[in-house]
Amino acid sequence: MTNPLEDFPILQDIGNKTSQITLGRNDLRLTVIESVSGVLPDYFQTAVYSLNFLVRGKITAIINHQLYEIAAPCFSSILINQMLSVTESSDDVVEYVLSFSPQFAEELNLRMPLDSHINAYMRPVFPMTEQQMQVAMHYLTLVREVVQSPEIGNAHDVVLDLVRSLVYYIHGFYNRSFSSLYSLSRAEELTGRFLSLVEQHCREQHSIGWYASEMNLSPKYLANVVKQVTGRTAGDCITQDLVKQAKSLLLATSLSVQEIADRLGFQNQSHFGTFFRRAVGVSPRTFRDK
Repeated sequence: MTNPLEDFPILQDIGNKTSQITLGRNDLRLTVIESVSGVLPDYFQTAVYSLNFLVRGKITAIINHQLYEIAAPCFSSILINQMLSVTESSDDVVEYVLSFSPQFAEELNLRMPLDSHINAYMRPVFPMTEQQMQVAMHYLTLVREVVQSPEIGNAHDVVLDLVRSLVYYIHGFYNRSFSSLYSLSRAEELTGRFLSLVEQHCREQHSIGWYASEMNLSPKYLANVVKQVTGRTAGDCITQDLVKQAKSLLLATSLSVQEIADRLGFQNQSHFGTFFRRAVGVSPRTFRDK
């Protein structure tokens, strides 16, 4: 089985722009990024979870269909199967990225209420105080030291405890300082559920009716809620995710256009080509060859 960390672009070591350590079974990685330029492709889909700590600099990124201006000190959480795009960054960026596989996440056995997950999805970026960042850096230093200490025989379990404590620490100040001030409305909660489902299932399900059925809502009601929160139609949200996944597969893999059409649930290559050309303005082959 391929380890998802191997396919996560943000974790690829390119020249001297990143440094990283990996836990023995390769299911957790701590990366220090000192420059975003040249490290990230235009579009990519996450295969792991990551906790991101921007210590210095500024980054402009699109997460969950929203544009964020991220300025240090700042924390961002990236969930699995999300499409990301970093559009701009300052030259002095320093970011610590703690990424872990779905298997490691299961071992963490975190007990979080559902609204915490939705909050992380809808509001993934949170400014930190200098003191909060300092505490987080202490945790990451301990993770690094444990991983790099050969005399610690139970490093995996120790790192599990450290990461679990770090997540609960972040959750604590996030909830106190952010969620309590900006609690999710019913419309935002439903939209968060919808967007999460889209990211998980848009390869197989292209119709709003399927998502409405999964959420026990009428298609019309769901469409109105999504439009109210995002300013876009539910169909546009599905299309946007499909386009981003198509772009990611065209740019980051050697799959044929037919194979990509199959992966994204289109009836045939022609149908996929028409969809892509209508959304992007060029054919899949032309986009790949640009």
